[in-house]
Amino acid sequence: MITRTLSGELAEGLCKLMAFAAAGASSKGPNSLTTQLSNGPLSSVHEMAESPVDPIKELSRLIAERKFEEAFTGALHRSDVSIVSWLCSQVDLPGIMSLVPLPLSQGVVLALLQQLACDINNDMSRKLAWMTDVAVAINPTDPLIALHVRPIFEKVYQTLEYHHNQSTTSASDINNIRLLMHLINSVLMSCK
Repeated sequence: MITRTLSGELAEGLCKLMAFAAAGASSKGPNSLTTQLSNGPLSSVHEMAESPVDPIKELSRLIAERKFEEAFTGALHRSDVSIVSWLCSQVDLPGIMSLVPLPLSQGVVLALLQQLACDINNDMSRKLAWMTDVAVAINPTDPLIALHVRPIFEKVYQTLEYHHNQSTTSASDINNIRLLMHLINSVLMSCK
C-alpha cells in the first residue's frame, strides 16, 4: 500500500516537474525546453508513450543507440519503478553519471532519484548504490530543478531514515543509507 501511494505521488510529482519545466522554458525563445520536448531528443518518448510497443524492446533499442536521455525519460514517464530499475541494471549507471557533460538532464536525474527511493525495499543494496551515484550527479542550483530539489530530497531523506531504523535492514545497507543521508543533508544545507 505504501509503495502504491508513493508510486502515485511520484507519478504526480514527475508530471508536475515536467510541466513546470516545459512552462518555465516556454518563455526562453526558440531554444526552450518546450522545443526540445517536441522536436529534440525527447520526441521519441512521446512516440513511445503513444504506441503499444513493448517498453523493454524500445528501451533496449534506445540504450543500444546510446540515447540515454530518451531511455530514462521514457522509463520514468511510465511510472513503473520496475522498468526504471530494469533500465538501471542494463546500463553502466556509475559510468553514465560520471560523464562530462552528463548525458541526462538534471530533471531526469532528480526524477530518477525520486523513483528509485519509492521502491527501495526491492533490491535495497543495488538501489542505494544507484541512488548515491545519481545524487552525486545532481546540481541543486540548476534553474530547471532548483525549486524541486529540496522537497524531493526531503522525501528521499525521510524514506532513507525510515529504512535506517528498521531492524530488517542489513548492517551494510545501514552504512550505505547513512552515507546517502549525509550526502542529501549536505545538499539540503547548501540550498537554503
